[in-house]
Amino acid sequence: MSPEPQLTPPDPSEPHPLDLVREQAAHTTVSAVRAELDALSEQHAELSRSVGWAANAEEEYREVIGIERKAQLEMRVGLGAEGAKFVRRTAPLAEMSLPELQEEYRTGRRTTLALIDALLLHPESRAWTLGEEVAPEIYIVSLRNRLKRWGEGLAEVRA
Repeated sequence: MSPEPQLTPPDPSEPHPLDLVREQAAHTTVSAVRAELDALSEQHAELSRSVGWAANAEEEYREVIGIERKAQLEMRVGLGAEGAKFVRRTAPLAEMSLPELQEEYRTGRRTTLALIDALLLHPESRAWTLGEEVAPEIYIVSLRNRLKRWGEGLAEVRA
């Protein structure tokens, strides 16, 4: 039996990832980040409509959709009772074909953007990111960074 893996404590000389997000947020505006999210989402929608996907595209879509749904949950929790109106019922991802996954990806993104807008309307709300509860203006920058990475991951599975 192999030994239990040991967790390495964080290097105190390295900035916490959330510190980097806060730094980015200090050098932009919420409206600029929100506009970036619209443009990024349109790029991702176009990507999802394209052809020439690798054999593992379905799994990549399932993973990306799942982690974006987790981000939606973070925002719904931050919105409290108002977040309940954003809950969507869908078929299990495991049962969806590639075209269905691509449509779910685009639909899910519209939900993500609507949740962001709701968070921004309620500046007193909070959401969790990188292990901490943060204000909407910090959360939106963190989410923009994550959505960029997830889109890049999908782009890599094009054949």
